[in-house]
Amino acid sequence: MYTVIEERTFQAYHAIQYTDGTWEEPHPHDWLLRVHVCAYELDRVHLVIDFLVLQAMINRTLAPFEGKDINEIPPFSEGISPSTEFLARLFFDTLAAQLHEPRVWLHKVELREAPTSWAIYEAAHPPRYSVPSNKETPA
Repeated sequence: MYTVIEERTFQAYHAIQYTDGTWEEPHPHDWLLRVHVCAYELDRVHLVIDFLVLQAMINRTLAPFEGKDINEIPPFSEGISPSTEFLARLFFDTLAAQLHEPRVWLHKVELREAPTSWAIYEAAHPPRYSVPSNKETPA
């Protein structure tokens, strides 16, 4: 299996809800998003996915959040707490919906809000796919 990874940093504010129902004060983060895309075989030009295509997908996904208060963006503006875990799942779903080639799938999204604080959302299992029996051996 092949995996390519693309990462991107962005700045945004958020405030999460505590377990007692109160909200913390909005504060900024320099977020780091890391995206893992997989394939069992390479395409005709020996790529999992063109990095430029993956970068454009990430840019589209992050555009509504960059430099913004995440709490003011739906669905968070409706009272959902924008935890790092929830954001990782949201970014995963948004990115996965942009992959249209059956050979390729989104394996994992890692989201860091601080140097020691990460959340990961990953596919439970890869999609069903038959690995061709006549695979070429890379040169």
